[in-house]
Amino acid sequence: MKTILVPLDLTAASEHALLYSNKLAVRWPAEIVLLYCHHGPTPTTEETQVLEQRLRTLAERLRYQQLTRQDGRRIRYHYRVLAGCLHDRAQAEVARHAADLLVMSLEHIDCGQTDVAGNHAAAIIDLVACPVLVVPPGRRPLPSSAVFSADFDKLDTNLLPRLSALAKAFPASLQLVQFYSPLHRPDRMRLKRALEKARPQLTWPDITTHLLEDDDQLEGTSEFCARTQAQLLVVAPTSSALLRRLFDACYTTTRAYHTQIPVLVLRQPQPTTVCCERCARQAEREAIQQAIAVH
Repeated sequence: MKTILVPLDLTAASEHALLYSNKLAVRWPAEIVLLYCHHGPTPTTEETQVLEQRLRTLAERLRYQQLTRQDGRRIRYHYRVLAGCLHDRAQAEVARHAADLLVMSLEHIDCGQTDVAGNHAAAIIDLVACPVLVVPPGRRPLPSSAVFSADFDKLDTNLLPRLSALAKAFPASLQLVQFYSPLHRPDRMRLKRALEKARPQLTWPDITTHLLEDDDQLEGTSEFCARTQAQLLVVAPTSSALLRRLFDACYTTTRAYHTQIPVLVLRQPQPTTVCCERCARQAEREAIQQAIAVH
């Protein structure tokens, strides 16, 4: 049985993460662990019981409002109430429950503090090993069209089986998209080979590939998703900086398309060294280009 870990802050906005998780749990199938991290003094036994009952009441209300009685009965829920902040608890809870997926709200409140939408999610993604699905406010169906945007030439191929394990949860056509800047036009054949190499390692029945030119991969990805009306974006950022830029205020406040659909983030190992001086220069150029794109 698969396990979905769903952190809730008990606000109305977080309900959308649970609504989406319910659909995934029926489709996959999977059981759901609802986690509430209580900011403030450690709750007493009585307070913990009250909070657990709030989680239970929420789960029961949503599943019978949202799902047929037969589907609703299939989902098995577990409830966890812990003292402290989610960013201090997430890693241990993912390990404790062997979670296959963590689903959280784009506007999740951590440690009792609000932040730019997505910032808390970016912090959690940086901490846990399992894929993280960030769900924006609003009720939405499971996707019929998904986009996987990555630098396939540098992608850790160990991530592909993990993504394939999610194929049954997301019944969608999958478009693999590789962007390159005008400076990398001579590398198009190598990038195309990397893109095509990834394709047979994924188990989606309907996969198409796209090699596209754009100065900015994230801008290009968002525009591509809007043009194709994608309902799910899959990304594999190569650094924490790129991850945080995904949910940057300039995108969340302007309601960029990729902040209006669920985003599934696959965490890649962080590179610690470069193999030669040429690679070091290339990494430096890419960092400069990224900084220019941000500003």
